[in-house]
Amino acid sequence: MKTSGPALILSVFAIAACVPDAAPDSGSDPAPGDTVPVIDGRYDLDAAQCGDANSQTRMAVQGDGFDFYESSCTFGRRGGQSGASEGVLICMGEGRRFTRDIRLESRADGLTIHENGTVLAYDRCPAA
Repeated sequence: MKTSGPALILSVFAIAACVPDAAPDSGSDPAPGDTVPVIDGRYDLDAAQCGDANSQTRMAVQGDGFDFYESSCTFGRRGGQSGASEGVLICMGEGRRFTRDIRLESRADGLTIHENGTVLAYDRCPAA
């Protein structure tokens, strides 16, 4: 099959969107204020619970998918600034569908979710 023009360009963007962002490889931690990409993986509000598959404070991120203890969500970006994204989590859990308006910030050691005046700081869990 021969692909050219706009179809080829869209295919390249689609493939690039599937590749997880990587942390800077400078060998040192980012300086305060530097932007850090959202990295697919496991996170927990309590770092000591990272190895517990039954942790009620866990979150797994894969692309635009966010899986929590009893709900699965898709993140739709509405904008934001460098190092942060604003959007809506469209979720299904406990037999119902609901949305959450959030601001998501990347940190070198995790992710922070701001929602309705509440700040949830998730620590990145080591790879299993």
